Amino acid sequence: MDRAPLIMRAPRSPHPECISLSAPRPAITAAACAFAALLVAVGCSDGPSTDAPGASTGSPGNSLRITTAGTALRTSEAGGRVTVSVALDAAPSGPITVPVSSSDATEGSVSPTTVSFTAQDWSVPREITVTGVDDAESDGDQVFRVRLGPSVSVDPASDGLVAESADITNTDDDGPGTAAIVVSDPSGPLAERGAPVTFTVRLASQPSAPVTIALGVSDTTEASLSHADLTFTEASWSTAQTVTLSSVDDWQADGAQPVRVAFGSPASEDPEYAALAAPADLELSNLDDDVGGGYQLRTAHTGDAPLYVAHSYYHAMITNLDDRANNQLPADFQWRVVPALANPDDPTLVSFESVGFAGRYLHVDSASSTRYPPQSEASNRADGLWQTPPDERSHLLWIDVFTDTAEFRRDATFRIVPALNGDPTMVSLQWYSDATRYLRHLNYQIHAHVLDGTAVERSEASFALEPLGYLISQRADPHIKRHTDGYYYFTASVPTYDRIEIRRATTIRGLADATPKVVWTKHATGPMAAHIWAPELHFIDGKWYIYFAAGSSTDIWAIRMYALESSSANPMDGAWAERGQIVTDSDTFALDATTFEHDGKRYLVWAQEDPSVAGDNSSLFIAAMVNPWTLARPNVRIARPEHAWETAGFAVNEGAAVLERNGRVFISYSASATDARYCLGLLTASATDDLLSASSWTKNKNPVFVSANGLYGPGHNSFTTSADGSIDVLVYHARNYEKITGDPLYDPNRHTRVQRLGWNADGTPSFGAPLLNGASTIGD
Repeated sequence: MDRAPLIMRAPRSPHPECISLSAPRPAITAAACAFAALLVAVGCSDGPSTDAPGASTGSPGNSLRITTAGTALRTSEAGGRVTVSVALDAAPSGPITVPVSSSDATEGSVSPTTVSFTAQDWSVPREITVTGVDDAESDGDQVFRVRLGPSVSVDPASDGLVAESADITNTDDDGPGTAAIVVSDPSGPLAERGAPVTFTVRLASQPSAPVTIALGVSDTTEASLSHADLTFTEASWSTAQTVTLSSVDDWQADGAQPVRVAFGSPASEDPEYAALAAPADLELSNLDDDVGGGYQLRTAHTGDAPLYVAHSYYHAMITNLDDRANNQLPADFQWRVVPALANPDDPTLVSFESVGFAGRYLHVDSASSTRYPPQSEASNRADGLWQTPPDERSHLLWIDVFTDTAEFRRDATFRIVPALNGDPTMVSLQWYSDATRYLRHLNYQIHAHVLDGTAVERSEASFALEPLGYLISQRADPHIKRHTDGYYYFTASVPTYDRIEIRRATTIRGLADATPKVVWTKHATGPMAAHIWAPELHFIDGKWYIYFAAGSSTDIWAIRMYALESSSANPMDGAWAERGQIVTDSDTFALDATTFEHDGKRYLVWAQEDPSVAGDNSSLFIAAMVNPWTLARPNVRIARPEHAWETAGFAVNEGAAVLERNGRVFISYSASATDARYCLGLLTASATDDLLSASSWTKNKNPVFVSANGLYGPGHNSFTTSADGSIDVLVYHARNYEKITGDPLYDPNRHTRVQRLGWNADGTPSFGAPLLNGASTIGD
């Protein structure tokens, strides 16, 4: 959250920093500029600006044009701002990155610190906010400038561009007797399980008596403050006091929640400070780290395999995730953490609902603490209690159907407390009905026990809540596109393989709760009647297109690629026209079409069985496009499965996704069978090479994204960005378990997941490893 330092002071004339400018701009120094120059436009953020003719300078065939907003350009130490707009005067042949800086960071700050342009959006101005920086010195008005460049680009004519704004005056506010309260920017974003946020408060001038300022937070279920008030004296007035704002982790998938730090009016016998209004509130959002699916509860067991809380015959047990001998299913280990049934307003209290059996909750029965009647040991073994001695069969944890009574609500409620074993990544669960008892696993059963304080018992009463963390349940082959209308659009394979649906939201994480709209269903007979796979949504020349694969009613494995077209502004509305099969050079198994534009030319990349290579299930091909549903010739194979990690189970290269950055074109793709061996590989080409030449593409010798951290078979990805373009986002599917019953192709639990995509020092993408809660790395 970018925010200028706040200063509250006695009233003055409104917007003193907003004064008009009319002045020539310094000449540009850009010897490397052959046809493109930076265009800088300056305006005031506090009101509408009017364009006026500006000076024009630059190299032959170029101009650095200036539009202004009046006769003077000012920020202020009171937080006054101006806006600088930057654009190019001609299209570059490759991406351009322009650093942005202040000539004097002690007087003015800039945000963002870099702007980027591509050949497609070069004409769209980028706005830079310039904010006056406050200091405690009475140093008078100070002048600084916004500096742009040198730019970095693979286009020689766009590399090395520089420019500088006209003078900006930062108005001083530290004259004698100037009463003011200075509040700094928060140190960073507020996030559940993130680092605490700090900010500072100080006075701008020496008071004649102590000054006390009260503080409060708008929602104590989302955040807490380290101070209820701050006091400044005649001696300490200039020393900034640090306040810590800590996130409250509520374990609920409730999205980003607003948090406001409110200040009271100063209390003082100093008349100037007593007359001040309260400083403006700090507005933040507590970023959620709980996205979809709930949690697995892992124990502190340190054996060969981690043990998790599961349910069997409606009582709780611990076992490993691959325990098929006891007929454990993946959903048996999955728990929704919901607001406490006994007291939903207390964020430290929770209840656990079973994912596999909705309406059943983890529940310790206080009315009948020994529910199993005396039986023969043979019967007890049949009931799953054979390892638990009879005198330890009390206060067992059950999976009970919700009963709307106060007693049931209490018995199914637990308080989350710091882990008794001291592990900061774990928690302990105190029973709400009897605070002397904690959930503890014993002989593979789970009880509410009174602990004796030994290290063993403290360990057995500690659990890690591992978020399943998927964005959207049971959606494989996910594709997310951010459109110019401000919406993210989502398509993916539906487990029934019989329809195409779209959902949209203004944030990536908002897609989790967005209502899907079915826009097309399979044919009853003939082509496009089976295996509706991997739809992708693209906007091309003012129309929407969906590319997908489908089989035939007479041969469900006769998979071919098809295209749909819509002229509606919103692809979820209006009709979709079938543009038919995308015809390739060979009439063989073909799927996973994706399209991109590069250097003014549109391409299609897809996976197809190559009849010239025996044993390969699919290779990757590329072709130029005549129109959005017709390929030009030739079709060029750019990759085939050749390494062991590409041929495990099946010899597959498929599911291509294209990313252009740093003067290169990257194509990620999926390899091997769709079980835990499924993984991502990477192809790379220079942006200046012929993309239709197989020799332009280099394949990484090793996979770039493989099963890890309890996630299996990560693959069939796409790429998108955060709303402000500052974060690259990897979108993919993966399972939360390794062992699969039956054909993995028909296992529905490949869930859509997202996480931040990093970059290596050499400019190549860094995929890292699948993260259980990767959504927490992308903000909102």
